[in-house]
Amino acid sequence: MKKIISMLLAAAMMAAVFTGCGASGEPTTAPTETTQAAVLEGTLEELLNQVIQEQPVEFTGMVTNLDLTDTSEDAAYQLKSFTGLDSAEQITEASAFEPMMGSIAYSMVMVRTAEGVDTKTVAEAMKAGIDQRKWICVEADDLLVTAYADVVMLIMVSSTGDMTAQSFVDAFEKVAGGELTFVI
Repeated sequence: MKKIISMLLAAAMMAAVFTGCGASGEPTTAPTETTQAAVLEGTLEELLNQVIQEQPVEFTGMVTNLDLTDTSEDAAYQLKSFTGLDSAEQITEASAFEPMMGSIAYSMVMVRTAEGVDTKTVAEAMKAGIDQRKWICVEADDLLVTAYADVVMLIMVSSTGDMTAQSFVDAFEKVAGGELTFVI
């Protein structure tokens, strides 16, 4: 009886192998660890908070979600101040984590690029357009911009403190769960 059950199970497994590999009969390939998702799941606010959990800061901060539908002069100034971008045409979401008070040169910003937009082009525009002296009396001289899937992260800090831009890039990579596309 055990032999009959074993043979039936083996036959069922063989049938599954021949029919379960797809209609073409070609074997399917499993994604590798370095394969990136088309999008990074979660809101940018959630992702920023996860990075802060991974790499804590020494101050009280808050997330600011930018309203990309607002076309006022104030909104344009905020977009430029936080992201370095002159317009929101190539992005669908933008959030920033900054200190609530004080003269601390620190800003971590994430933007989600629109479908079909090159993340490196957006990252380069952010890096070129950001004002590292946007605070009254301090400067963020440690600046990196990176991306994973459709999310670009800009991090800038003052090198006079204990924090480094690289430590936040490393934390973002852990949150993303895969190798970053680039770091500039």
